[in-house]
Order: sequence, then structure tokens, then C-alpha cells
Amino acid sequence: MTTALAVTAVLHVDLEGVRARYECFTCGTKEGPVFGNEDVRAFTATIRNDHRARCTGESR
Repeated sequence: MTTALAVTAVLHVDLEGVRARYECFTCGTKEGPVFGNEDVRAFTATIRNDHRARCTGESR
């Protein structure tokens, strides 16, 4: 038997326009967009865990 998986969030990264944003389907929050190499790098490195802590109170 297989377990169904659900998409709970999406991280959009546009490398040509150098921007990123995050959408959570659990709580409906959209974070970003952020622009520029350094801001995109920092955002993508931390957004998943940072948002999870705010959304569900759980961090990894």
C-alpha cells in the first residue's frame, strides 16, 4: 500500500529575474517576493523552517 503525499507549500525561485516567494497551502500565507542575489539566497536558505515555525509551531 502506498501513502498519498500532499503538496503543502511551494517555493518559487526565478533565477533570471533573481526573485523568490513562498506560498503555504496550510495557512494560506504568501511570503516575499524578495529580490536580488543576496536576499534570494538568504530567503531560500531559511524560509521553509522559519515559516513552518510560525505556521505550525514546529521547526526542524
